Amino acid sequence: MKLKQGFAVFALAALSNFVYASDENVRQPLIVGGTNANISALPWQVYIDIPSSGCGGVIISNEYVLTAAHCVQGVSASALSVFAGFTDLSSPGSAIPVASVQLHPDYNNVIFTADIAILKLAGSLPSNAKPIPLLVPETQSEMDTEFQVPKVDNLVSSGWGATRTNGGANQFLKMVALTGVPDSSCSWTRFSNGTVSQELSAAYVCANNTTTEGICSGDSGGPLVWQNPNNAADADRGYRLAGLVSFSSRDDGCASPNAEDGFTQVSTYFSWIDANMDGGYSAPSVSFAEDIFALATAENNSGGGGGGVNPLLLCLVFLFRILKKR
Repeated sequence: MKLKQGFAVFALAALSNFVYASDENVRQPLIVGGTNANISALPWQVYIDIPSSGCGGVIISNEYVLTAAHCVQGVSASALSVFAGFTDLSSPGSAIPVASVQLHPDYNNVIFTADIAILKLAGSLPSNAKPIPLLVPETQSEMDTEFQVPKVDNLVSSGWGATRTNGGANQFLKMVALTGVPDSSCSWTRFSNGTVSQELSAAYVCANNTTTEGICSGDSGGPLVWQNPNNAADADRGYRLAGLVSFSSRDDGCASPNAEDGFTQVSTYFSWIDANMDGGYSAPSVSFAEDIFALATAENNSGGGGGGVNPLLLCLVFLFRILKKR
C-alpha cells in the first residue's frame, strides 16, 4: 500500500522566528507489532482502494467515512472504492462506490495539519459494519487530562498496513495499543526552544509505545480510538474516535519508540465535519460487544497468518537439519 508523500518548503508567518524541533525527524504518512483483529471488534474500520495504493478509513455514519487528506488528495470520487465488514484483504467483499470527496481546506501536505477528508458513500454498508462516535470538542480535555497521568495503553489503532518499515501490505487486519503523549512532551508539537505550538497541539494527537509497535505505511486514515471512562458502562463502551492515522518519523522508521506516531485530532475539525455532512453530525446509537483494549494488549494471536515466520523457529529448524546430517 504505497502512500502519496509530499515534502516542500513551509513557513508559517506568525511563527517565523522559531524552528520546529521535529524538523530533524521529517514526517512521513505511514500496524507494527500488535495483534490480529476480527472486524467484529473493529466494525468501524474500512479499507479504501485508491489507484496504485490503499488507505484506512473510519465509518462515522451510515453514509460517511473519514480518512486522511493525504490519502485522497487529487483523487476523484469515481476512482475510489470503500470496503467494509471484512478482515482478510484477499477477500474484502463488495466495493462501495464513493459519491464525493472533501478535503479540509487547510490541509498542509508538509507538516500534515488538517490531514482529514470526508467521503460520502454512494452505496450501503454491510450489516456488520458500524459507525463509531466522534470525540467532540467538549470532552477533548478529558482525554488530554488522562494523557498527563499517564495511563498506559489507553489508545487503540488498527489497519492493514505494513508490519515493518518499507514492508508491504498486511493481508489481515491488525490492532495495536498505544499510550497517549501530552502535547507538552510530544516532539512534533514543540519548537527547538522547547515552546509548545498551540497550532500543532490542536492539529495532532501524539501516541507512542515502549516497544516497536505502532503505525506504518498503509495504515493512514485509519482510526485512533480512546475510551471515555465516564461512558465505559454504556452500550458503546465509551469508544470515541480521537484521531486518524497521519504520520510517523521518516528518519526513525515505523513504530520507533524514539519518535511518536502522529494522528489527526478529530475534535479540532469537528465543526468542519458537522458542516459537511448532510443534516449535520449526529452521534450514532451503537452497541459494541468486545473489549478492544483487552484484545489489543494481549499477546499476538497465532490465527490469520498475518504475523510472518518466527525467526527463532527458522533457527531451530536449521539447527535440527544440521544435527540430522551428522
